[in-house]
Amino acid sequence: MSRASRLGRVSPERVYELARHLTERDRELALTLYQQRILTTDQLQLLFFTSRRRAQDRLLFLHRERVVDRFHPALRFGHGKAAGHWLLDEAGALLVSARLGVERKQLRWQRRDDWGSHPQLAHQLETNRFVTDLTTATLPTADLGVHLWWSSRRAAERLNQEPRPGFGIRSRVFPDTSFLLLTPAGAVECVLEWDRGTETRATLAGKLDQYDTAERVRRSGWRQPYSLLFVVPGPGRVQSLQQAYRDSQQDRFQNPVASHDCWPRLVATLKDLQADGPLGRVWWPIDPDLHTGPFTLSELPVSPAWGRLPIDETLGRRWRKDTPGFWERLSPLAANAGTAAAARASRPASDARSADLRAAGIDGSMDDPDDANDNEHEEEVVSW
Repeated sequence: MSRASRLGRVSPERVYELARHLTERDRELALTLYQQRILTTDQLQLLFFTSRRRAQDRLLFLHRERVVDRFHPALRFGHGKAAGHWLLDEAGALLVSARLGVERKQLRWQRRDDWGSHPQLAHQLETNRFVTDLTTATLPTADLGVHLWWSSRRAAERLNQEPRPGFGIRSRVFPDTSFLLLTPAGAVECVLEWDRGTETRATLAGKLDQYDTAERVRRSGWRQPYSLLFVVPGPGRVQSLQQAYRDSQQDRFQNPVASHDCWPRLVATLKDLQADGPLGRVWWPIDPDLHTGPFTLSELPVSPAWGRLPIDETLGRRWRKDTPGFWERLSPLAANAGTAAAARASRPASDARSADLRAAGIDGSMDDPDDANDNEHEEEVVSW
């Protein structure tokens, strides 16, 4: 497919016409790309589709309509072709602005043509990969799931709140991302710092001090624990982080995992994450004077204010077609799809699918094909 075959100029009128052919999943996918900036094909499949073939087909449709754009990072000769890396495009930005109820110029988003050489590309990809790897790790367990995933900007907004009148300080922290993990004990809210070993010890100490300030501000209003997670390249960086912690601290806390009076500050190395996964017992207290650990994320203090949240709504589950309410969420026109699906078992599969979709007012491009056919469809190559 050539670039010329894509939609040319994007106007609000064209997007209004396009919106008739989009599902709620399409809109949520665009919003996620706005928030997380860049995701690969396999990550979008994990979050939004039951099968790889369906992900590829739908993404190509959204690409032609300029809801999304993509590129393939250059690899060394002989290493093949990199996976598709997906970005928001102009039509998607208009959809996101409508969803958020703001004007397009207020969206604080600008289309880029140079993400392949962007200096923050590797950092953004690694941060996003951590959350999607965590999502994948939760799927085999019925009582674990990532319920919410906040962008760096939104995570900062949640933490950088005005203190109570008279408190006198304000936090200024800018996490790489944050997420809400559902566990058997409740919801655990985590803030992630993905460290690539490029910052000085003084910078790390300043960052930890900023989180101390953020904690004091937040605890002045309510006791809602956050868990601060650092991922570092290796043991040497762990030692640098521990020394930075010593540099930043005046007071010592009790056990950060057992107590709800302070935020846990934990660190894991890339090697341990690769060996045991993000749900493994790989998280150690940053404070070297705390001779406890390692811990799992499920052992971190819960945030009671979230209450009990449905596991079916977590990432990687919400948009699977075998999840209750899938068709109703996919499109308002699909409200009758669940009723029609009851007759599917008594008819041939192809006839049942066609009839159910016609009853729901949905064309076949919105259906998810069977997983068994995934290997028969290779990702289409875009010629720029």
